[in-house]
Amino acid sequence: MFSKVISTTFTISAIAVSTTALAATESNSQQRAEEPEMTFVCVSQTEPPTIYAHTSGKVNLTPLISWYQDYLLPNQSAAEVCQQVAAKLQSQYQQGQKKFFTTEQRENHTVVCLVSQENQTCSSNDSEELFSVNPNYDATCVLDNRQPLECMAIGRTRGVSSIPDAPYMPSWWPWW
Repeated sequence: MFSKVISTTFTISAIAVSTTALAATESNSQQRAEEPEMTFVCVSQTEPPTIYAHTSGKVNLTPLISWYQDYLLPNQSAAEVCQQVAAKLQSQYQQGQKKFFTTEQRENHTVVCLVSQENQTCSSNDSEELFSVNPNYDATCVLDNRQPLECMAIGRTRGVSSIPDAPYMPSWWPWW
C-alpha cells in the first residue's frame, strides 16, 4: 500500500512537471490570452484510473473523472477509456472552440459526446463521441466525478429521473 502511494505521488509529480515543461515550450501565439492553458492527463496507476487537469500557473492537479468499472460497459477497460477520453478532451481543448456535452441513449448504453452547438446531438456530423456509460448509471454522475454508490442513490431515487433542457456542462469544463 505504501509503495502504491509513493508510486502514485511520483506519477502525479512527474505529470505535473512534464505538463509544465510542455506548456512552457508552446509558442505564445498558440496560447489564449484570456484563459490559462489546461492539459488533460490520465493517471491509470491509481484505482480507479482518473483524468486530471493541470492548469498553467497552478501547482495542483484537479481530478475530473474517475473511471469506476461500474460505469463502464462489460468489454471496456477503465485504464483504456481514461487514456482515450483524456486525449480527446485535450484535442478538443486545443482547437479552442466552445464545446458542449450532450448524451444520447442507444440500445444498451448511453453515449457522451462533445458538440459545437447547444441543440446538436451525438448523431451530428461534427460531434465527438467521448465514451459510453453503463445504462444503470446517469452520465452526469461520471462527468461530476461521483462514486457509483452515490450516483445510484441520487440518480435512481424512486424511479424518477430528470433530463435537463440544455446540454450538460460540468463545473470543470473550461468554456462554462
